[in-house]
Amino acid sequence: MRLAFSLLLLLTTLTTLTFNAQPVDTARIDRLAQEMTATWKIPGIAVAVVKDDKVVFLKGYGVREIGTAQPVTPDTLFQIASATKAFTTTAMAMLVDDKKMSWDDPVRKYLDYFRLSDPCADSLVTLRDIVSHRTGLSRNDELWDYGPWSREEILRRIGAVKLSKPFRSAYQYQNIMFMAAGEAAASAAGMPWDQLLETRIFGPLGMRSTVIAETAWTKAEHASAHRFDDATGVTSRAEMYDYESLGPAGSIKSSARDMAQWLRFQSGNGTINGKRLMSPEALAETKTPQMVLPDTESTRLDNPETNINTYGLGWRIQDYRGELLVSHGGALNRFRAQVNLLPKQRAGFVILSNSARGYGVIALRNALADLLTGQKPRDWNAYYLGREKKEVGDAEKSKSERQTKRRQGTRPSREIEAYAGVYSSDAYGEARVSVENGALVVQWQRLRIPLAHYHFDTFAAVVPEEDIDELVTFRLNAEGDVASFGLFGQEFKK
Repeated sequence: MRLAFSLLLLLTTLTTLTFNAQPVDTARIDRLAQEMTATWKIPGIAVAVVKDDKVVFLKGYGVREIGTAQPVTPDTLFQIASATKAFTTTAMAMLVDDKKMSWDDPVRKYLDYFRLSDPCADSLVTLRDIVSHRTGLSRNDELWDYGPWSREEILRRIGAVKLSKPFRSAYQYQNIMFMAAGEAAASAAGMPWDQLLETRIFGPLGMRSTVIAETAWTKAEHASAHRFDDATGVTSRAEMYDYESLGPAGSIKSSARDMAQWLRFQSGNGTINGKRLMSPEALAETKTPQMVLPDTESTRLDNPETNINTYGLGWRIQDYRGELLVSHGGALNRFRAQVNLLPKQRAGFVILSNSARGYGVIALRNALADLLTGQKPRDWNAYYLGREKKEVGDAEKSKSERQTKRRQGTRPSREIEAYAGVYSSDAYGEARVSVENGALVVQWQRLRIPLAHYHFDTFAAVVPEEDIDELVTFRLNAEGDVASFGLFGQEFKK
């Protein structure tokens, strides 16, 4: 019996080794990429696949900008957005290796101005907390998206925002906390965050084209952003903004060729071209689960082959059809990115896209994961087209339901001029409400938001190009004077 078991174990091992040694079907990767771009009407993508420390596939598809003939190449720069976060935590792990910081150090050890509004959270918050999305703060992305403030000023302002969940009780994705993480790393290293990445990661890995600054990006071969109109099915150019303050949370621009080096380094547990840049233990800590993601219907539908979905330190860690998948997506300026590692296969791949149709990138992500792990193929394009259609339908249904609750025939409590004035929020600063052509307009930072009367003292704020569609309610004090209004979940007082 023991001999039979030993033979079975040997056969299983040999079978596994044989599969892992099989060459990657690059022709199929090429077909999958072409099918995805055609199906989703994406102007351009770039794909890199790494296996056993070798770049086995590297190619660009389509054009950098719709209406031009400029092709996407392996060297075209895309915004990788939140895939930046793993670079920030890898740099932090290097500093942990150097004994210049510890994951469980208080944030204020490195940033004396850092604060959270809740006294308990403020006294306990660590570096580990801010890079695992468990501080209790909701996103508040408007502070960096629309505001002119520096990174430090944004971090000071977020300290005035109330926590939406108890500290360490729930996973809530939070970009501003990653800004704090990057600034803490810069403090520990004694150099700016972008210089730290160039010195410790980009340079040693040979990521020669990768940039952070907007000026460097615009001078290089780069893709343009595109929006997709669900109603008309038309793809068009989209305006892009310089999100310099976002920095450690999402401002890296890279190419498929450079990202292949990043995949080799991560798959090599901290080595590149035979040279060790950090300990495997320090890097492994970034891929250790810290928080379980909420088990919502949307999460389950987006990940139909996943049972356990967690977040580490700048990485998402989950099972996928029985395999370990370590990944991070990115979405900024209507670019989409997917960076994926399959540790047991010693494989990884990146997909960079210049279109806002993120489900298309996820469809290709799953198809490539199936190929690299030897799974039975599935029509992921059809599945995620269905997901996109459902999301669009759910959004329309929500708008319709909101409309049915609208009280018809009502009027504002006061004359329209009474709502005009300067309002302020401790975190969000000043907002000016004025009357233009008999209607209210809110001016806050770079946003100009027309207000259309909805019912009573509530107005509809809709700016399609900025993806803004919410209700703004004014509140009166006991004397009947207009005292405040709510916008972006914050109270602005007159």
